[in-house]
Amino acid sequence: MEMIKIIRIALANQKGGVGKTTTSLCLANELKSRGFNVLFIDTDAQCNSTKFFEAKTQGVATILDIFCGDEPAINCIQHTSKGDIIASDKLLSDAENMVKVDERRFRHLKRSLKSIEGKYDFVVIDTPPAIGVALKNVLATVDYVIIPVEESGWALDGLMDFAEAIELARENNENLKIMGILTVKSKERTRKSKRISELAETLAEKLKTKCFQTKIRESVACTEALTEYYVPLNEYAPESSTAQDYKNFTDEMLGEISNG
Repeated sequence: MEMIKIIRIALANQKGGVGKTTTSLCLANELKSRGFNVLFIDTDAQCNSTKFFEAKTQGVATILDIFCGDEPAINCIQHTSKGDIIASDKLLSDAENMVKVDERRFRHLKRSLKSIEGKYDFVVIDTPPAIGVALKNVLATVDYVIIPVEESGWALDGLMDFAEAIELARENNENLKIMGILTVKSKERTRKSKRISELAETLAEKLKTKCFQTKIRESVACTEALTEYYVPLNEYAPESSTAQDYKNFTDEMLGEISNG
């Protein structure tokens, strides 16, 4: 697949604990395994993705320097054994007060990424579980949003609020598109799974998007790889059900991009 520009993708949902970090890490690693140049950006103050990459947060430029100081992204990239990352910062939890309120408040990331044009095929962004200055910067920047939703944690009202935030973001980013809803921690062939699938289709219609055919099954191997050993899932347990699901999801996602 030939890339003519950087494809910027955010994994986002204003609800926490729905697999944003796991999905963004697995997607980035799957893309890298296919030979793409990938930059990962952590915009969540919890810094879980930053920990996975074993990136520094002290004495280096982080995402906070982009939001507060307009630091060019090229100066914030850390080249780690896990790949290239712009690390987050725990101080980002106070971003609402730290980022200057002016006409550029939600455009810092977009301006910053101009410094890496032509250097990467993909930018994958992990986002915080709140519609604040960090997420609004991301929505003003990316081409696509993928919404991970856990089977056991649906919140229609919350996702519709998120959809409204996306519509507002389109005022500054007319190319922004919701690529689809991705069901994670799926338990196949259960009554609940069937009910959730029906709800997902209804929700996708309301959001004017689609549901990915691939559903991500939960596995112990995934938790071990990402949170205990800090090893990419496709290296730690490539034959696990979750690794296979993320491979299929990546195929589906790349097909969506190819089709425009």
